[in-house]
Amino acid sequence: MSEDVAQRPRRWPRLSRGRPGPTVGQLGSERRLVWTVAVYLLVIAAILAYNATATGSERDSALVVNVAARQRAVAERFVKDVLLRLYGYEANPQEDAQTLQENALALLEGGTVQAVQGADAEVHIPAASSDWKIVAKLEQEQRLIGKLIATGNDLLGRDPSAADLEEHVLKLRIIGAQVSTITNDAVGEMTRDVDARLAQLVRVGIVLGLLGTLAALSMGFLLRRASAQRAAQFQSLIHNASDLITVVDRDLDILYASPSAGRFLGRSVPDLTGTKLSVLVHPEDVPAVHRALEGLVQQPTSTVQVEYRLRHSTDSWRHVETAATNLLDHPLVRGMVFNTRDITERVLSQQQLKALQSEQEKLLERTVQATEQERKRVAAELHDGPVQHLTALDVTLERARRTLDRHSAESERETIERVQVRLRDEVGDLRKMMSDLRPPALDHLGLVAALQEQLTAVRRETGLACSIDSTLDARLLPAQEIVLYRVAQEALTNVVKHAGAERVRVSLQPSNGHVVLEVRDDGAGFVPSEAATSASNGHFGLLGMRERVEMAGGSWELHSHVGSGTVIRARLPRAVSG
Repeated sequence: MSEDVAQRPRRWPRLSRGRPGPTVGQLGSERRLVWTVAVYLLVIAAILAYNATATGSERDSALVVNVAARQRAVAERFVKDVLLRLYGYEANPQEDAQTLQENALALLEGGTVQAVQGADAEVHIPAASSDWKIVAKLEQEQRLIGKLIATGNDLLGRDPSAADLEEHVLKLRIIGAQVSTITNDAVGEMTRDVDARLAQLVRVGIVLGLLGTLAALSMGFLLRRASAQRAAQFQSLIHNASDLITVVDRDLDILYASPSAGRFLGRSVPDLTGTKLSVLVHPEDVPAVHRALEGLVQQPTSTVQVEYRLRHSTDSWRHVETAATNLLDHPLVRGMVFNTRDITERVLSQQQLKALQSEQEKLLERTVQATEQERKRVAAELHDGPVQHLTALDVTLERARRTLDRHSAESERETIERVQVRLRDEVGDLRKMMSDLRPPALDHLGLVAALQEQLTAVRRETGLACSIDSTLDARLLPAQEIVLYRVAQEALTNVVKHAGAERVRVSLQPSNGHVVLEVRDDGAGFVPSEAATSASNGHFGLLGMRERVEMAGGSWELHSHVGSGTVIRARLPRAVSG
């Protein structure tokens, strides 16, 4: 290992022990942080809204001042146009008069007027200012403009050679000068009002800026504090966690180990730092761990699950499960993070369960074999005892009948024939009973052949249309073949006795590690819940079928509806006979 790699563990942050969880003060800090952020956002929004509104308002105020200032120039132009028109020159004082009146009315009551040259085409003027001085001057201006226009119109109606013409011209000039004066006064008041509002805007902007700065500083402070509290909480969780948290490098050297890992392994955290992980893993499990981590190294940020045995503080081995995440490329980690959990109890429980299942299977095998052996014994005793005796009696009666034939004893011969027929029927019933107890085909040819033989007998005796479909490619264990055969046998018996069916189909198929037996008929069907609560209706064999299958570790299903036939399905874990 290089010197640089050896130094990494000393750079890994060590977490202090015993840090408390979140307190009431921490929760209060988080609430204050939320309120500070909210206030900061409100302040910023207020600054932006106020600046936008105030800037727009001051822009409109500047345009209004320009319109008011233009009144003086328009009034002077009106006077000149009146004089030019009076002495016969081309001029249009009426246009100036209209402009003067429109502007004066808009300055008082609000409205839209023609903009000053170089500005927008039109200017919207709000209602008159709330300053009474400005309103008074604008009202006086409006009266003087009306007087000026009236004087100008009167002058235009006079003879240019009249003796008092100069007197009326002087009057027009005086009124025009008055309009200019009052307009200058109004513009001055408006300008002072705009300056005051601009100064107020600057002051408000400074105040809002200071508030925003304070809110930003408070938010930064609380964010830092909350981050420190979260880090302390995370450290506390790591220190008090029951899971083992370790970080290893590419060479599987431990860079960091949580206190829980130290307690589990019976070593101090500094002592674990720099230790090879393979030293702590059971020798038999080291190859599996290496394989899992080799694939993990090639996939950044991926996670792999691996189970192995880890050395315990008591020098014993414990089963653990690790979720390893590749953070080798993460600048703050640069290692593989192991989150390890002790699963020894779970593994032991699984092993015990497997042992119990194995014991159950063996017990089932012995039970089934014992039952079948008993059936074989009964069948053999029937064959060697009653069947042989009845067969001997049949032979004896046949000899007696032939003897009577020679002596023409007709009545005695008929009696012997009736006894002989009865004996033959009994022998046939006994042979059928032996076949039902243990069909020879099940031992010699297997489950499929035994089912085919059973279906052939049902078809011959009842006329039912019977078929079988199987894709099994190998024989099952004897105990499983016996269970499935008895289920099919009982199901076919129920079909013959109770279903009133015309067709029955048997299916035997492998499915996902299981073998599935299905017996389906097109008979009258029934209500399964009613059949389960009453054995007098002929369905008492259903419980026996279910118990057989479940004892063998499988599952059993029944589907039936009145008028829709019945389906019986048995599913067993597939175990192929060697």
